[in-house]
This record gives sequence, structure tokens and C-alpha cells, in this order.
Amino acid sequence: MEQSIYWIGGSACAGKSTIAKRYAEKHGLALYSCDEHLDRHLQNISTSNQPAMYKISRMTYNEAFYIRSVQEQLKEYIEFFKEDFSFVLRDLEERSHQPIIVEGNQLLPALVAPCLKSMHKAIWLIPTEPFQRHHYRKREWIEEILDCTDDPVVAFDKWMIRDAGFAAFVEHEARELNLDVLKIDGSKNLQQIYNEVEEFFNQKEH
Repeated sequence: MEQSIYWIGGSACAGKSTIAKRYAEKHGLALYSCDEHLDRHLQNISTSNQPAMYKISRMTYNEAFYIRSVQEQLKEYIEFFKEDFSFVLRDLEERSHQPIIVEGNQLLPALVAPCLKSMHKAIWLIPTEPFQRHHYRKREWIEEILDCTDDPVVAFDKWMIRDAGFAAFVEHEARELNLDVLKIDGSKNLQQIYNEVEEFFNQKEH
């Protein structure tokens, strides 16, 4: 199963979804976007087996982004993805008959590494904090979330600091495991980034 799976992990706003979709369409792969399956996964959690998913899924936006410290947000954010990755693996087992590309924040390097037989089947896209802040602001739905907090400005700042911390965590973990990272800072357009990812995936093992 491992040889037929391509993985694109990283942090938000790096272009994972768009690049994975393009690659799937061009190369005839199925596409699995982790977030599209999250609501279904949340219907099958328990306080004992998925404590972070259970806790976060029941928070208000104010609790999620304003009340808690950044350190607490980041710790539980990482645990949330670790728990959801187990559901992702179960879904992929059901699709083991077809080549597939998987994308999402849930693909933490330490979780994906044991699934790899080829180092050229996984890459992590890591946005810089200025790039991430800029592109988050363009997302239409973000203001609706922030307006539900006691202080939208502070909540947004905490959110961005948390995501910068997550990006740093993922990058460090990937590099420690000698897995490949592509930094996203705005110096290349989406097509150029796609070309780099495609070239990376098309490498042959020596």
C-alpha cells in the first residue's frame, strides 16, 4: 500500500490542497484531503480514546482562539492531529487498491515516516509566518470566527502565533527524520511550487 500513496503535509496556507488536487488530476490518482473527512471522524470519537479531538470539537471559538494560551493551543492542536491520523490510516486502508495522494495538517512527519518505503513519496510545505498571516487574512470565513471572540485582534494574533509554532514543529520533525521540506515564502508562484513538488515525486530511487 505504501508505494501507491503520495503525501503532502505541512501547515495552513501553504497550498497543499491546490497542489494535491492538480497532481491527482494530472497523474490519475485518487485524492484524499484530510479535512474533508474530519466531520465524519468526529462522529466516532470518545473522551477516552480521542481526548484532544473531543475537547477541541466542543469548544466555542472564544475558548479555542482567545481564552487559552498559545502554548496550550499548540499542544492540543498537535494532539488533535495525532488522534485524527489514526482515522486517516483506516480510511486509506479501505482505498489500498488505488494510487492516491493525501494532503493535510494531520500528516505529521513522525506519523508518516513508518508508512514510507520511498523517501520521494512525501513532502512537507512550510509557510513562513508573514506569508501565512497575509494569506489567512484573505480567507472570507476567518472574520466570522474572530467576531465570535472577545477580542478579534488578540485572537487572530494568538491563532497566527500558534500556527507559526505548528509550522516550526513540523519542519523540525521532518528535518530530524531526513524528510523533505519546501519552504513557502511568496518568492515563487503556485505553479512554480507545483512544478517543484511534481519533480520531487517523479524522482526515481537509486
